[in-house]
Amino acid sequence: MKQRDIGSKPAAWCALALAAALFLLGSVQLGAKVTSIAKITFYTGEVKTQPPKKDDWKKAIFQQPLANGEKIKTWDQSRAEIGFSDGSIIRIDGNSSLDIVDAKKDKAGQQVEAKVWSGKVWANVNKMSKKSKFELESPTAVAAIRGTVYRMAVSPDRTTRIAVYSGAVAVKPHPDFFMEQKGKAGGREGEIEGPSEIAGPTEVSLDQWIQIVKIHQEITINPDGTYGIVQFNPELDAQDDWVRWNQERDRAMGRTR
Repeated sequence: MKQRDIGSKPAAWCALALAAALFLLGSVQLGAKVTSIAKITFYTGEVKTQPPKKDDWKKAIFQQPLANGEKIKTWDQSRAEIGFSDGSIIRIDGNSSLDIVDAKKDKAGQQVEAKVWSGKVWANVNKMSKKSKFELESPTAVAAIRGTVYRMAVSPDRTTRIAVYSGAVAVKPHPDFFMEQKGKAGGREGEIEGPSEIAGPTEVSLDQWIQIVKIHQEITINPDGTYGIVQFNPELDAQDDWVRWNQERDRAMGRTR
């Protein structure tokens, strides 16, 4: 009997160790869900997400946590809203695709980088500290903002349009796009036409231009690197269904400025 008791102790310890490991693993997973800084706060229609480094698309779930590298895709007549821990919001229109490249919040502030591959998005970004960063990228441009309401639209030919409703947006060419255009120019820096509101066309290096787009202005970055800024009428603009829906939702959430 004693020999059987002695022999059973290693097995018992192994069982206890396994149970402890499973408990810790579950605790870590639970903690990851609690500390998630982005989640789906609203959706309608067909919306799917693709976890990082996975091939399968899964149907979105209300309040679903989103991780770095997560992809969100909407189909026809569908929309989704992503809420971040600081209260900032990104909304996605139908037939659109967005990647959360990086999102985190630490002592330095909120850090968010997302990429719009196609379609339309609306961003309502909280005012942040100087160390915080909130960037939306398209295949051709990068928009950096702080305390701003704006929308971005990316066409199939990669034309990017950014319209500002509050605050200001700093827009510059995407680094990958610059290298692509530079390669087309045979290794020489490309030249693009200056923004329409600057007197006369100004030739500038593609990697040097950066534009501050202000309230009620829209910048268009074309596939060849040319760009221009125009003033838009907010009353006429509000007749667009996508714009009107976002503004109504912002008012309902108390997010108007």
